[in-house]
Amino acid sequence: MSKTIKLIITLSLSIAVLAACNTAEESTTTESEKENVTATTESKEVNESVETEDTKAEDAQKEEDTAAEETQSTLTFYSKGESKTEEVTEISGERYTLQAIPGFSLTPEEPGKDMLIYDQDDTVSMRIEALTTSATTFDDLVANTEQTMAAISEDYKPYDISAFVEGQNLSNSTAYVANFDTEEVITVVFLKADKLVRLTIYDNTEVDLSEAMIKMGLTIK
Repeated sequence: MSKTIKLIITLSLSIAVLAACNTAEESTTTESEKENVTATTESKEVNESVETEDTKAEDAQKEEDTAAEETQSTLTFYSKGESKTEEVTEISGERYTLQAIPGFSLTPEEPGKDMLIYDQDDTVSMRIEALTTSATTFDDLVANTEQTMAAISEDYKPYDISAFVEGQNLSNSTAYVANFDTEEVITVVFLKADKLVRLTIYDNTEVDLSEAMIKMGLTIK
């Protein structure tokens, strides 16, 4: 075999090898680019999925907040056997705010105590005592309340407010009632966040706004 032919064969093989290498490199580059595109697409899809879930969570929270605001804008209660719904307005005491229906006025009584009075009949009212957990304990306030109720009537008894306190985020609560012919006295003690509150409600069968006053008192914050 002549040197010229060998040289031609060698050159041909070298060119073939180089071509194969270039093809392999191009193939590798193409595959790498495809992998990068795929990874980028998957990452984008994951991010979009996360953003969608976050958006859904935010929308759900906004709906809950709106519903809560709508719920707090009215108060529904029973009076003389009928269900009534009234719009509420926020009013402020010395250490708290509460939602009140029309026809009631808040009057300071003494430091730490206010009276929520029914405008049409001032014998119908609710004394509000708002304390902090640093001033006393729930158990001590309940014990003091029982002593007060015993002084009002030996026949006082526990009063079920479970239907009223549902969803109010209270840490603890209890209530008592004493009945006198057409009148009644109800005391409610509850712990809400860092506030200890005692409500003393004076009502009569002619007006019958005990439930309304209890529910107003439970909105204290």
